[in-house]
Amino acid sequence: MLDIFELNIIRRAFFVVSLIAPIAPVFGIFLLLRRYSFFADTLAHVGFLAFALSLFFKINSLLVLILLSIAVSLSVEQLRSKEKLPAEGSLSFFLYAGVALSVLFITFSGNTGSIMSILFGSLSTVTKEDTFLIILGALFCGVFLIKYHKKLLNLCIDEELARAGGINTSLIKIFFAVTVALSISISIKTMGAFLIGSLMIIPPLSAMQICRTLKTTAIVSVVFAFVSAYAGIFLSFYSGIPLGAAISTILIVLFTVSFIIQSLSSK
Repeated sequence: MLDIFELNIIRRAFFVVSLIAPIAPVFGIFLLLRRYSFFADTLAHVGFLAFALSLFFKINSLLVLILLSIAVSLSVEQLRSKEKLPAEGSLSFFLYAGVALSVLFITFSGNTGSIMSILFGSLSTVTKEDTFLIILGALFCGVFLIKYHKKLLNLCIDEELARAGGINTSLIKIFFAVTVALSISISIKTMGAFLIGSLMIIPPLSAMQICRTLKTTAIVSVVFAFVSAYAGIFLSFYSGIPLGAAISTILIVLFTVSFIIQSLSSK
């Protein structure tokens, strides 16, 4: 079994998931608290468009992904804050626009063979150049979470109260939108455009079944993310299942077990 560690793509996959596993579920907790989990799905579909654009123009897909995701997340947040569009309406618009334009650009690029990797992740899509951007992105997201997690929590619980308490809620919301976009961008090549949301949302949902405090929920969420990510690499390598699907399958098992434990303990 240890032979797989002789492969560069496997060592790189373990390194990348070690960077994204502690970040994605923590952002997922804040998205759930803000009742904004659909935001992750929208940015994931925008990521699909970024890959399509990179195929069409033959440029670095991760860089396009980061720039486009941040631009869309800021646009959604501005439209939401200024009440130009309902939050669900703006998210739906960018989601469907992302899918429609993705299909258009992929069709004209003439390169449809990589669609499975784009949608469901792969062990081999992360390049050495991508690794450098992923490290920078993970560091930026980690610093934001460490420095602003208390203010972000206050914002999620009661925005009016947070503003009255002297927190610059507009600035925190912009930082949050940017870092969520960044965390999705650096994770999407591993998890795939359609399944990145599972690594953000399912671990905290599973942890909420068996934990009673926010702190333990965050810790258990990260543990679940690490377990599913590492086990998913083995499952993907030996079964041929796309990496994002393999990781998501293990997350579903963890959620089911957590749900059963919660149901039995509440009787």
